[in-house]
Amino acid sequence: MTTLDVVAALFALYMLFRHVPRARTLLRRGAERQPMAIVAAVNVVLALAILAFAVRGLVVGRLIR
Repeated sequence: MTTLDVVAALFALYMLFRHVPRARTLLRRGAERQPMAIVAAVNVVLALAILAFAVRGLVVGRLIR
């Protein structure tokens, strides 16, 4: 399960680096100018959730060993 957790964490980091810049425009300018920024913000939230579960899995896996 540890390998899957590492892959999930790397995927979450990739998603964060890819979508955070567009999500920032939502905070700066609002949604009326950048409708795709809402999609990027949702992707950032999903990436954070994936990263949290992956880190939790890695920590629990280390504690059991």
